[in-house]
Amino acid sequence: MRFLHIADLHIGKVLHRHSLLPDQKYILQQILQIAKEQKADAVLIAGDVYQRNSPSPEAMTLFSNFLTELASLSCPCYIISGNHDSPERIAYLSPLAEQSGIHIAGINAGTVYTYPVKDIYGELNIHLLSYCTPAHVRQKYPEYADQIRSYEDAVRIVLREHPVDNSVRNVLVCHQFLTGAQTCDSEELAIGGLDNISASLFHDYDYVALGHLHGRQFVSRETIRYAGSPLKYSFSELTQKKTVTLVDCCEKGHIEINEIPLLPMHGMQELTGTLSGLLQHDKTEDYIHALLTDEEPPADAVRQLRTVFPNLLQTTVRNSKIREDRTVTTDTLPEQTDFLKLFSEFYAFQNNGAEPNGRQKQIISALLEQIDREVISE
Repeated sequence: MRFLHIADLHIGKVLHRHSLLPDQKYILQQILQIAKEQKADAVLIAGDVYQRNSPSPEAMTLFSNFLTELASLSCPCYIISGNHDSPERIAYLSPLAEQSGIHIAGINAGTVYTYPVKDIYGELNIHLLSYCTPAHVRQKYPEYADQIRSYEDAVRIVLREHPVDNSVRNVLVCHQFLTGAQTCDSEELAIGGLDNISASLFHDYDYVALGHLHGRQFVSRETIRYAGSPLKYSFSELTQKKTVTLVDCCEKGHIEINEIPLLPMHGMQELTGTLSGLLQHDKTEDYIHALLTDEEPPADAVRQLRTVFPNLLQTTVRNSKIREDRTVTTDTLPEQTDFLKLFSEFYAFQNNGAEPNGRQKQIISALLEQIDREVISE
């Protein structure tokens, strides 16, 4: 059996206030073309279909269209929900989708859903296990509640309660964080690695199609793999190469794995330099993070940079006054923020983090009161 393993689509993702829906539509069309060209027998989607558990209508329409086109290729699809997804929304109308070969893990977290298939090599079981937490598994198996203290305990009990037939091939689609895997800033992981589980839990499976981490990689053995996200979802993913994983599950014990590169609509770059230096750069449609090294960057630096980088997403300042990166733009609306607080933040920004003293704050407060009186008298 030949299948494409993908994960972490995060449809509806917004990167620094910029919607990535057009980029996601572009990359999903590319995945469809790969499935067609490679004559895939199935597509495995290992969770985090959407960015939010309440996806927008546009995000849901995009994914629906993707599944419709897969069905038109007579290519079955097996889907689980991830930690970003709502299982109920992912599984909505799943009985109807089944008729088109779209198989979706149900809403019961901590449950393994199994789909037997056959090919020229014999029987193969595809097992779907959506993202689950210790709380999910305690609810599913209350008789083991006192044994479930960690994510590893939870997944171990779920798999133990769903034994597999090792005389045939078994593929597991799962969305968890494996100990030893490489992470990046755009992933939501528990502090201190509390959500870690061991790859040894999967010893009974011939191939484990993982989701959750955005960098393609294997853990422990070649056949326990994260497909990675199809697009770069933060500047921490700048050096990652995005691919889809093509897996040929041949006779028992023989699996061939290839990675097919994905070409995004927009590249991603992080550029460092003075404003004048960056303005000499060739114009590009790439997504840009600009790190300005000017000691006194002008107030309209972002506007000037956009003349060369129309898809400028982030601008930070890094100079001798600032020991850490400070973003030039702010997510806080000035009209919703106390002016004295705004002044204090601006003062600290310009003075290496030093706060204004009490006398300086008194002067600003007095000036504000004077302005208020003049406005009222007018």
